[in-house]
Amino acid sequence: MRPRTLENTFAKMIRSSSSSLASFLFFFFLILKVVVNVSAQKKNDFSETLRLLIDKTPPRSTCLPTDEFVRVSGDSFILNNKPFTFAGWNQWEVVEAASNAPPPYRWTPKLGIEHITNQLDVAVRTGLKVVRIWVHPITEGYALRPTKTTWNERALKGLDFFLSECEKREVKVVLVLADNWYATGGIKEYCEWSRTCRDQSEFFTDEEAQKYYKETINYLAYRTNSITKRQYRDDPTIMAWNLANEARAKGKSREDMRRWIEASCEYLKKKAPNHLVAVGYEGFSDDSRRRDADFMNPGKGGGRWAGREGQDFLSQVVESSCVDYAGIHVWPDAWDVETPEFQKQFILNRAKLVNGKKPFVLEEFGIIVGKSPEERKEDMKKRDMYFKNAFETTEKLAKENKISGSMFWHFYDENVGPGRFGVRTSDASTWKMIENHAKFMARLSGLQTSCPVAAENDVSTQSSS
Repeated sequence: MRPRTLENTFAKMIRSSSSSLASFLFFFFLILKVVVNVSAQKKNDFSETLRLLIDKTPPRSTCLPTDEFVRVSGDSFILNNKPFTFAGWNQWEVVEAASNAPPPYRWTPKLGIEHITNQLDVAVRTGLKVVRIWVHPITEGYALRPTKTTWNERALKGLDFFLSECEKREVKVVLVLADNWYATGGIKEYCEWSRTCRDQSEFFTDEEAQKYYKETINYLAYRTNSITKRQYRDDPTIMAWNLANEARAKGKSREDMRRWIEASCEYLKKKAPNHLVAVGYEGFSDDSRRRDADFMNPGKGGGRWAGREGQDFLSQVVESSCVDYAGIHVWPDAWDVETPEFQKQFILNRAKLVNGKKPFVLEEFGIIVGKSPEERKEDMKKRDMYFKNAFETTEKLAKENKISGSMFWHFYDENVGPGRFGVRTSDASTWKMIENHAKFMARLSGLQTSCPVAAENDVSTQSSS
């Protein structure tokens, strides 16, 4: 019903009602009218801002070649026929922000698309080259696939927008296909759709759940970006796909997970042959390797939980003929092993297991900080200690050609949150370390920190300034 029609209707009701009821109806109508007007204005603001941002040229780029796919040669990524070593970041709830998602998605002071372009510009200026995001929203009630047979075009257009903005800035993207922790768009959702999948750990062996998962791969690979008019499978902006974020199959054998990884990887490569594939999990070792000389897992006081999650980094990732690179995630406080030394030794141990067989990436690392300003101030000191440790360990390995990339968890724009993991540019001490690390990794690839877009033809052979 249009506002003018509502106004006429309420006017008739007020004239025929008692004074108290009339007052109530009058104020109710005013509130309703404001809500309708605000909703319409927001829609208009988003559409107009979206149009302006799509047409806008960004100030700087990463200096990476726009139309080159990232390849693998031995233990290195290759871009434009040269080794490619990078610093990057993880970004949370990108599809929600890019598609103006409704509540319960978090409130943001600006339109989500404005936050996204601002973050990309800051990241590029800092020297970060690769971003890792989820292809799907995690917000309840706003799924990429609301049902087994329907797709959320609004969310998909948000993903289109993000990829197009990354292309303009020559940022490479790693896309995560599913999540272990959130039901919306995650492993749990695929399992719930299946008539035979009884719990989340059965996703990896359940035929019907796998059917729906592969449908998502196929749909996205052949989707044509509504802005760039290029199919995802042909888009060099996409560097790689993660099969799932931190997939775990508690109580299942490592062989079940290995078969799922191989089958999913092979299917994805048939659909998007120019893109790389990684698993996207923490990188635990199966408990059966406990007697191995190089065995190392989190587990305070000898706890064995990590070895019973279905993961086995060596056989499933390092020794896989399909998986292109080996990524790990390191979360000391979440694993109840709160020491920087453990963080360092876990990274070094996994680098040793990879042993030059393929590129190695520190795909996630971070530390939890408090929400209040007082907690955050104190926890920042702790986070800086862990970030410094991770960057120093990575840089030492990178100089020895034993690691190819690092990606911190995760980048928030200013005034977005709350979030216990988010790093903002106003976190000055942490962000300064990120800047220095990004410059170091760029120099290893012979890249500048960033390049003016207007001078993008004068690219990657120059040394960093």
